[in-house]
Amino acid sequence: MHTVWKGAISFGLVHIPVKLYAATEEKEVALHLLHKSCSGAIKNQRYCPTCQGTVEPEELIKGFPLDKNQFVTFEKEELDKIHEDASKMISIIDFMKEEQVDLMFTQKVYFLGPDTHGSNAYYLLLKALEASKRLAIAKFTLRSSTKLCVLKPNNGTCIQLATMHYTNEIRPAQNVPNLSNNITVDPNQMKLALQIVKSMSGASDLASYTNPEQERLMAAIQSKIAGQKIVSKPVQESDVVVDLLEALQESVKMNKAKSKISSTKENKRNTRKENLG
Repeated sequence: MHTVWKGAISFGLVHIPVKLYAATEEKEVALHLLHKSCSGAIKNQRYCPTCQGTVEPEELIKGFPLDKNQFVTFEKEELDKIHEDASKMISIIDFMKEEQVDLMFTQKVYFLGPDTHGSNAYYLLLKALEASKRLAIAKFTLRSSTKLCVLKPNNGTCIQLATMHYTNEIRPAQNVPNLSNNITVDPNQMKLALQIVKSMSGASDLASYTNPEQERLMAAIQSKIAGQKIVSKPVQESDVVVDLLEALQESVKMNKAKSKISSTKENKRNTRKENLG
């Protein structure tokens, strides 16, 4: 497994060295955008409509919109000062019962594994969480962002960490359209509904479910491979190996042409200045 983050858990005065690993991975089949006429791979470019040109990464800054045409801008150094110090510490701030933590708050799930040293303290925390039937609420810095997270035992094997939304990031359920405050349910309909729930309970487990769309897409890909419906990416000019001497000669010609154009433009500018003078 690839290490996402390396640091330590702060548990009272206990210091537990740990490593963070992604617990999930996307299984979506990646399809690339190609130019239909030549099968060339499409590239995304940052484009400035004001300058009418592409922008390099080093030319970018971040801005907060005040209105349609006004921004408060920040350089990277300014944003670094605003972010909390990346202390490489998962600081436990509270312990809660599992039913106190709403699943709506959880974001991405990770595994926490012990580092090469300090495994005794790691397993002590794991067993303490199991015995107390509590989850640990903590904060840590990941990719320059302070995350709220929850630590819980994962089937007695390791500690699971899930990043969480802050309260102000959760939308109120009351904002959902067409909800009613006066709910009445027909008793006979409820009885039938409960019978259906009971009959469908325990018939399967989550491990048995697969993504049917993904399976159909992979089958279609294999079918096209078997039928040789494969297109080749066009070879770009930069990928073609040419004679070194020829390349040097062409470069000289190109630079001379550029110099001639620049000289012509400079002469025109000087002539205009003389005429204005």
